[in-house]
Amino acid sequence: MRNFLLLVFTILIFSFPSFSQSKKAQKHISILTADSLAGRGFTKGGQTKAANYIISELKKLNVNPSGENQFKQELSYPVNTFPGMVQFSTSIAGTTKIYGAGSDYLFHPSSNRIDIEGKIEIIDTTYLFDKIESKNIYYIDHKPKNPFIEKFLFESASQNSLLIVRDTAKWSWFPSDKQSQNTIMYVKDELKSGVEVKVSNEAEFIPNFRSSNIIGKINGDRSDSIIVFTAHYDHIGQMGSAIFKGANDNASGVSMLLSLAEYYSKNTPPYDTYFLFTTAEEVGLIGSYYFIQNPTFDLRKTKMLINLDMVGTGDEGITVVNAVKQKAFYNTLTELNQGKISQIKKRGKACNSDHCLFDQIGVPAIFIYTLGGKQAYHDVFDDGKDLSLEAFNSLHELLIESVNSY
Repeated sequence: MRNFLLLVFTILIFSFPSFSQSKKAQKHISILTADSLAGRGFTKGGQTKAANYIISELKKLNVNPSGENQFKQELSYPVNTFPGMVQFSTSIAGTTKIYGAGSDYLFHPSSNRIDIEGKIEIIDTTYLFDKIESKNIYYIDHKPKNPFIEKFLFESASQNSLLIVRDTAKWSWFPSDKQSQNTIMYVKDELKSGVEVKVSNEAEFIPNFRSSNIIGKINGDRSDSIIVFTAHYDHIGQMGSAIFKGANDNASGVSMLLSLAEYYSKNTPPYDTYFLFTTAEEVGLIGSYYFIQNPTFDLRKTKMLINLDMVGTGDEGITVVNAVKQKAFYNTLTELNQGKISQIKKRGKACNSDHCLFDQIGVPAIFIYTLGGKQAYHDVFDDGKDLSLEAFNSLHELLIESVNSY
């Protein structure tokens, strides 16, 4: 009986810290996905609010600032935004239908501001858009290949016109760093000849949107090498009332970095350890590119950079990108796992998150994301509801053990 009680006590001691990490992660995710942050995008000060929250948490943990302006490294970049009302409705035979942004329709991220109504003109991919026309409404009943889309947006003679594209596939929306003279809208419903539509948005192009990378440091036992944990905190924002909250992508990664910072604030890491929260990942890895061009610490000392992006599930394990190149660290992860995570998949190079640019300049870097669970990505359904955090505790422990052993 005594041995049994000792075993139970030991299990409770070692399991409680992990349990508390996932609970704290849920709190961070809830705050970072609040409506007031507007999807951590480009309206209502959403990114600034997110940055300020991260900094306040780092200060609570007594993490040292390592930016150019305390924790911040300020930068700017161009982006097309949808700050105000959006609207789409159809009318036929006296019956009007109002559609929901994000679920029933989406504007192409490069779309211009528009306020238009009238009957649709059904076209196909042979249509040339070579006439100097204005305020026309076109409709195509399937999603054409990209050159057709690009031509309408940036090469056609048409101006202030609307192209409605029927697209029944799963949507993934990305912000754009440019604005067209025309507008494209994707819809789920099939539209028939003779239908009248009413469409509007208040698109606004910002040539110099200001944001910041956030960098913190915890001193380690050694300074000859460094460990870097990174996660992007930006997301794709909002389109009218539709908010792309980005719970898994990437409030989960931000939460993991804050959890790791909390651990190392109480347990001195073996090496100087940096926490890099990047901006503008969603617009094209702009934040990480800017950091590489203007590093606030010596990247040549990097023993390993670990990028954490979309780590809010894990029902089916995790994937390690760049594991083929960084075989030694991947082997350390798998050897120490011992069943904590159901599987650790190996993947080669993929330029799909911030680790990529560091790898390209010779910094040892991997990217970890979780598998399974809720399959929401760059849409309004990545809202934090039903986000399992299945592997969060185990991944947190495994990262610490692997870094300490590597």
